[in-house]
Amino acid sequence: MNDAIADVIIHVNENLNERALQTLEDAIREDWGVVAVGHNPKLPHLMMLAYDSTVARSNSVMHQFQKRGLHAQLVGL
Repeated sequence: MNDAIADVIIHVNENLNERALQTLEDAIREDWGVVAVGHNPKLPHLMMLAYDSTVARSNSVMHQFQKRGLHAQLVGL
C-alpha cells in the first residue's frame, strides 16, 4: 500500500450531464499528481479522486475545479 496516495470524494454543485462529467474527468486526469478520477452515474454530484500527496495537496486539487468554473467541496473519505 502506498501511503502517499490520498483518496477523496468531491461534491460538485453544478448539474453536469454524463458527457460533461466525462470531459471533466479527462481534464482532471491530466492534472499534476492525479492518479485516478471517476464517478458513479447514479450519483453525478460526487467524484472519487486519488492523487499523489507527495506532489499535490487537496487545495491544489480543489483549485482545478474552480479554474474550470465549477463549485465543489472536498467531502473526504
